[in-house]
Amino acid sequence: MTNEELDQLVRDYEGLFYRVLQRCGTFPGQAAYEDELQELRLLFFLRAQQYETRGLFEMENDVTYLFRHLLWRLVDGKRKKVVETYGNGEELFLYLAEEESLYEEVELLDQLNAFYKQLSQKDQKKCQALLSDETLPRQSRSRYRNYFYKHFKTFFKNL
Repeated sequence: MTNEELDQLVRDYEGLFYRVLQRCGTFPGQAAYEDELQELRLLFFLRAQQYETRGLFEMENDVTYLFRHLLWRLVDGKRKKVVETYGNGEELFLYLAEEESLYEEVELLDQLNAFYKQLSQKDQKKCQALLSDETLPRQSRSRYRNYFYKHFKTFFKNL
């Protein structure tokens, strides 16, 4: 890809960078916001640079994969900076205990994404209706919840 195509690709995926930063707990106005945003852009640019065309890049890197990849790279970079800052003392262990909840959340979201993808098209529509359609009758909500509860239970037993 040419530099102009890469620049356009980075601009097109700008929303993804903001979502990754939000998940990391970095918001506009914080001191590290611009630095981490620039780091995400650079990571994305280096990954996209390996591909000959935009189509090949998008075919091999769907949005959920890119989200997880960028998130983990950013978290890993933060962790390395923390180790350099805190050394190997008790302060480091306290900080890492707080960060552990972030890893668990990402793991859970990955499992939920896998559950959603294994559902049939019809069940995915039901799930979307249950999550977002506020006009859905109470009885339908209850029926959908019970239906998905059974599927959910069997899916997570198999993991």
